[in-house]
Amino acid sequence: MWSFFKPKKPDLQAEARKAVEELRSELSNAALAKSLTLNDRVNRLRSVRLEYFNELMGVTDDIADRVFPLYERYPNASALEIHGYCASTVAVSAYFSDLPEDEKPTIIDIYLDLWVDNTVSHAPGLNGQTLQGSIQRMWQGFMPGIMRAAAEEEAIRRGFDDPSGTLVKELDRLAGVERSTAERVAAAKTMKAAVVHAMIAVRALQ
Repeated sequence: MWSFFKPKKPDLQAEARKAVEELRSELSNAALAKSLTLNDRVNRLRSVRLEYFNELMGVTDDIADRVFPLYERYPNASALEIHGYCASTVAVSAYFSDLPEDEKPTIIDIYLDLWVDNTVSHAPGLNGQTLQGSIQRMWQGFMPGIMRAAAEEEAIRRGFDDPSGTLVKELDRLAGVERSTAERVAAAKTMKAAVVHAMIAVRALQ
């Protein structure tokens, strides 16, 4: 599974400072251009309007409210990885919704662009372009596991053992968390409920 974090470079602080400087220098000119580009991209869609993306962000917050309590006992857990998982769940839900097939890639791209912008606004040290590439890989990597958790009984019949528990284990690995088998079983129930909630909530937006 793709992680946001690659092997450490010799000087991460320098890289962070460089990212901040780049963002500051580009922000004033890029903000207006990005806003115009976003409106143009949304206006070309037949199935949804800008409000739809605001609602997707709301669903993302709902999923985060369900998932983050699973990591309260682990202060060193990577919040970025967990946030990325929550966004991935929403992106996968949109991919398997009833949206027009030809518009799904654009809709998901716009949603993830907004998610990246929101994430960078809260953590200016992040490089938005790098984060964009990472979340694209992450949601596609999580897709099979999320779908197996959503349709767990069918997945088990097809030979996939404990889909929800496997999903928890994978996110734990990315977040740098180790939990007992009993804790994973309990977390799996919450994780499955969060996935099902995302699927239903995103479908209800259409």
